[in-house]
Amino acid sequence: MLTLYHAPRSRSSSIVWLLEELGEPYRIEITPIVYGNGQGQSAPETYRRIHPHKKVPAIDHDGTIVFECAAIALYLADSFPKARLAPAIGDRRRGAYVTWLAYWAGVMNPVVAARFRGWDNDSPTGFGDFDEMENFMAQTLARHPYIVGDSFTAADVLVGGAIGFFSGTLLPKREVYDGYLERLAARPARQRAMARDDG
Repeated sequence: MLTLYHAPRSRSSSIVWLLEELGEPYRIEITPIVYGNGQGQSAPETYRRIHPHKKVPAIDHDGTIVFECAAIALYLADSFPKARLAPAIGDRRRGAYVTWLAYWAGVMNPVVAARFRGWDNDSPTGFGDFDEMENFMAQTLARHPYIVGDSFTAADVLVGGAIGFFSGTLLPKREVYDGYLERLAARPARQRAMARDDG
């Protein structure tokens, strides 16, 4: 059985969407967190057995604990290949797929956080430049309908979630983003996930 430790309207919302794409049974355990705006409350100390920093998302898959969005996406897509959410090892698209999972975690998130907090105003950050990151994302989506190519993958759950959250605010308004977000919003699993986000 799959259990998702989840806080509504947080990064774990993307994992609700991913689980809906898998089509496998799962349960949601609502987990308190302190949100970025300081609201909410911390999870109990006992939750550290699931996540060392008491954050979400985390999953328990028959006793195997995985946390961090990119790790969960990689683990779940590979564990349930029938869903066809990841190019298989040996597929030429696999390199781009794992690159985008790592890019989401190691470049996109820190660069966006730095811009959001104004940390990149005075000096460049070691993890990248916001405008370079944004241009790379837009150019990639201008070449094909999904972030890895012509097929939807688990990487679209993470990248698409971020683009949807920041489009028109931190990210400039672009037709290429609008088209991408429309394709993602039309997915039945996305619609089901939005309905389940509160648990």
